[in-house]
Amino acid sequence: MKKVLSLLLALAMLTSLLVACGGSKSTDKKSSGGSEKTSSGDPVESLTAEKSTDKYRSYYQVWIGAFQDSNNDKIGDLPGVIEKLDYINDGDPNKGDDLGADGIWLSPMMPSSTYHKYNVEDYYNIDPQFGTLDDFDKLLKECHDRGVVVIIDLVVNHAGAGHEFFQKACEELQKGKEDGYARYFNFSKEQDAVYQHPVPGSNYYYQGDFWDQMPDWNLSYKGTRDYFTDVVKFWLDRGVDGFRLDAVKYFDDDNTEGTEFMKWFYDMAKGYKDDVYMVGEDWTEAVDIYEMYETGIDSLFNFKFANSGGEYLIGQSSIGAFVKKLMKYDNNIKKHNEHAINANFLTNHDMNRLASILYEEDNKFAAALYMLSPGNSFTYYGEEIGIETEGSDDKYKRTAMVWDSDNLPGILTEGVSAKDTTPLGGVKQQLDDNSSLLNAYRKLIKIRLQNPEISRGNITGTVDFDDPECAGYIIDYKGSRVLVIHNASEKDQELTVDMISNPELRGWSVAKEEIDGIEATLDGTTLKLPAKTSVVLKETK
Repeated sequence: MKKVLSLLLALAMLTSLLVACGGSKSTDKKSSGGSEKTSSGDPVESLTAEKSTDKYRSYYQVWIGAFQDSNNDKIGDLPGVIEKLDYINDGDPNKGDDLGADGIWLSPMMPSSTYHKYNVEDYYNIDPQFGTLDDFDKLLKECHDRGVVVIIDLVVNHAGAGHEFFQKACEELQKGKEDGYARYFNFSKEQDAVYQHPVPGSNYYYQGDFWDQMPDWNLSYKGTRDYFTDVVKFWLDRGVDGFRLDAVKYFDDDNTEGTEFMKWFYDMAKGYKDDVYMVGEDWTEAVDIYEMYETGIDSLFNFKFANSGGEYLIGQSSIGAFVKKLMKYDNNIKKHNEHAINANFLTNHDMNRLASILYEEDNKFAAALYMLSPGNSFTYYGEEIGIETEGSDDKYKRTAMVWDSDNLPGILTEGVSAKDTTPLGGVKQQLDDNSSLLNAYRKLIKIRLQNPEISRGNITGTVDFDDPECAGYIIDYKGSRVLVIHNASEKDQELTVDMISNPELRGWSVAKEEIDGIEATLDGTTLKLPAKTSVVLKETK
């Protein structure tokens, strides 16, 4: 599969017209003659990266049970995350061997009967497999001391069947009582496609869209909203910085108007913590995403661009179309919410890892495409070292993080071990290889920190070149402009970059795995860009 998909990408690129990239055309109207100096050497090594202090971050998704095991019980835990914090972020954005991510999304960690913890039984505690509330408090402090924000996975659409409220509701319904705990969930006396699951010992059925062990909350009921108000306050009081909201698509049901609930939920949390950050999971069509943005929520994951069929992958074979689609999507979400922050990612815990189907070169280029897009980036643990998926079930998508491929971890995910899922090597091996996938990720995150316009700005124009395999876009942030250009071709390019004034070379990311030490150069407005390379230029006054 890996070879087939990579060959398809290559064939699509070869069908493009391969001509020299001399001229340029931009939909942005501003231009200038450029500077006289020649820029070479790697500017990332000399530029200063500043810590983020707002909602714009490079997030790292930690699947707790697979990350690091601190007590040798074959299950990752919160103390294990603390042990590896210096890898995620050591507190200094300008040195060290850390990844540089300044935000962490923790997978569900509340008490639950499953390994994945998406059927929550107690919203006010930590599952004993992962540790204690004291462990969580220590993790938060360690993160905040490093300038790292922490958001937790909050499952609002459904509970676990073992939740106290659901158990009491079932007991009451067995006695025909409908006006007690039953109001917290969605019940009916008629079994149909929505109310599928029978309540034992009664003539009632309940809604559980995902599983009979995940009964859906009645989100329109005031008691449910009061309950989640207390839950939100509990975690915000402990110091969490926000929430990743699971399955926001399913907030909409017979009793609840989903966008109304989302607006209520966001406003409620924001009223308690003004800078709370929320990102929602909704994999439906763009029109539904735009409507959900109108609720005020900060971010929604950009599923249209993710995974094997998303624009960050297929865009490699049609880079001109990619930059136009990116600008259209970015502009559209901000039309519906001027404060919208795009949530860009390649894969997550529900998807096969791209390293299973792509070669290292294509993974590096895909990383540059999403890391250099406006908004927040979300990197699934192990994506940065090329962990592969070796089976179809979800458990194979959530195998152990590999810190040293010569010493594989003992963590098991539902009986599945790491085996040899990192043909590129573990963290230890890749840190020592300047051209590794891990070091490509580290550099891209540093470029984001050194150029805050990338995350925070708006795409105001796209740039086409004579060669259709080269394209870019201009990002404007409070009058400061950067130009991002992607060379998706297999050959070096010489481009004229006169669409911003006095361009300055700010950094590049090289995807060609067999070439080490190559660099982009800028002489006035003449940019020499190596094959399969992305570059950032900044306008200087």
